[in-house]
Amino acid sequence: MEPGNVIIAAAEAKVRRVVFTSSIGAVYMDPNRSPDVVVDESCWSDLEYCKNTKNWYCYGKAVAEQAGWEVAKEKGVDLVVLNPVLVLGPILQPTINASIIHILKYLTGSAKTYANATQAYVDVRDVALAHILIFETPSASGRYLCAESVLHRGDVVEILVKYFPRIPSSYQMFG
Repeated sequence: MEPGNVIIAAAEAKVRRVVFTSSIGAVYMDPNRSPDVVVDESCWSDLEYCKNTKNWYCYGKAVAEQAGWEVAKEKGVDLVVLNPVLVLGPILQPTINASIIHILKYLTGSAKTYANATQAYVDVRDVALAHILIFETPSASGRYLCAESVLHRGDVVEILVKYFPRIPSSYQMFG
């Protein structure tokens, strides 16, 4: 269900606050932003850039969140948005999601290289707690980034090798 429909339903039901889960994908994808600029809640992904690079995940997250803000304003709904980074932790479903695939590719050896890049991570339980805190804190407003740590991809591989010593450890940097 798109956020606009949820917000309309919330307005009709006289719900006092909607906490919407967006994504860091709606925030960080902007080639025009200087590397020296700290990405924060005021940042938005560049929609044209996302379209041109066929990054439909970031495009979809940004468009959905922007639509949510428009409908919330129109309907007078108190909307607060959480933008988590890559979410890891225990999964409820029996299938593997995109976040787990990010780690699993190193465990299976399907990734022979890793990028010279960093990635921000957050535990799913912290994301759940952030939702509760946002909902229960009357002064909460706007957007909130939700992150726990930022690791270089090489550090991720080192951590995995430590906990899973049988995984392939012949990774090359800058794949």
